[in-house]
Amino acid sequence: MASWIEQIHASLVERDILEKRDSAIIDSYRRLAKQTVLLKDRNAALLKASRSVTSSAAGGSTISNQDNPVRAALVTSLETQLAQVRAELSEQYKTQASNAQRLLTLTDQLRDAEERGREERDELRRLKHEVEGLRERARWHKEVVAEKEKQLLILQDDHASLELELSQVTQQNENLKIDNSSLLQRWLESKNEEASRMNEANQWVQEAKTLRTPKSSTTDARKSPIPSKRSPTPSKTSKS
Repeated sequence: MASWIEQIHASLVERDILEKRDSAIIDSYRRLAKQTVLLKDRNAALLKASRSVTSSAAGGSTISNQDNPVRAALVTSLETQLAQVRAELSEQYKTQASNAQRLLTLTDQLRDAEERGREERDELRRLKHEVEGLRERARWHKEVVAEKEKQLLILQDDHASLELELSQVTQQNENLKIDNSSLLQRWLESKNEEASRMNEANQWVQEAKTLRTPKSSTTDARKSPIPSKRSPTPSKTSKS
């Protein structure tokens, strides 16, 4: 920002210098005009004095003796003034040449300043374009982050629901384990009861055999109904 202010200030200073480059010449010519007017007045006064002297003279020889010194003094004064004017004119030419050289130098400096200003404007344009690109990238990254946050929220919700479902499945598994253990216990109890019944049936069969063995030795005719009496034993075994 400061460089632009300095450049504008330098441009204004150069403009003022360019506008005032001929002020010295104008002042010199103004002084020269004043001196010219003064010289014309002096010359007119001298000529008037010489004419009055020549008109008031009585004889021709006396007029020529008085006229020559006046005219010589007038010529000498004019030559002195002319030399002075030529010296001032030469000085003005020198001043004009110096001002022209300064004008060329200032013109070159102005051209260099304009070139630097053009380069700085190009650099500023490039920086603005780069800033716009960075802003666009920042806006895009912001949108990406917002989208990622939305996806993260969705994933968190999915994770929470999966955890809830997992806890429910775990609870169901625990319940199933309890049910399975209860069923297994009942099945074992039923098998134990069934084994007890089978043992009782076998014991009853053994007791029946022991009770029927003496009767079979006395009479052979009674052996035939024994299979019919033993018929309930296989049926109980089949029930088991």
